[in-house]
Amino acid sequence: MKKKLQIPLIIAAFPAVFCLGFLLAGMIIPRSYDQLPQKRGITSPARESESITILHEGSYPGFADVPVSREQAAPGRSVMYALQDQKYTWILPFLRPRDGGFAIYEMWGCTPEYIAYWDGKYLWLPKDFEGPWAGYAPTSPEELDQALRTAGR
Repeated sequence: MKKKLQIPLIIAAFPAVFCLGFLLAGMIIPRSYDQLPQKRGITSPARESESITILHEGSYPGFADVPVSREQAAPGRSVMYALQDQKYTWILPFLRPRDGGFAIYEMWGCTPEYIAYWDGKYLWLPKDFEGPWAGYAPTSPEELDQALRTAGR
């Protein structure tokens, strides 16, 4: 009886090991910011202490009558450069964002949409418009934190 069970178990073990390896590879391979899912959200995943608004040159955010100038858009560009300068790895899904971080949102029209949340250690990106957020660990959290603090002023 044992011999009859060994063969199906061995056959089932090969795909299981392959799938586990595929999942682990997806977690540890560093990705650029542009390779991460780019969704928008309407709420922050935690209570932020500061927020950074990304404005785009030539757009009319809110009810503005004057387009955004190059100088007004500069802090948003520096935030995007800081985010794109890092490589990110996926973190375990049971971790949650900490309060007191930076909410990063973008203004195109009247309503700001959250594109990221930085809690000082992990970058959180929305998975859905109203849904949960996914966490990513940057290669250099100290460098990203310093760049966001500089741009947030």
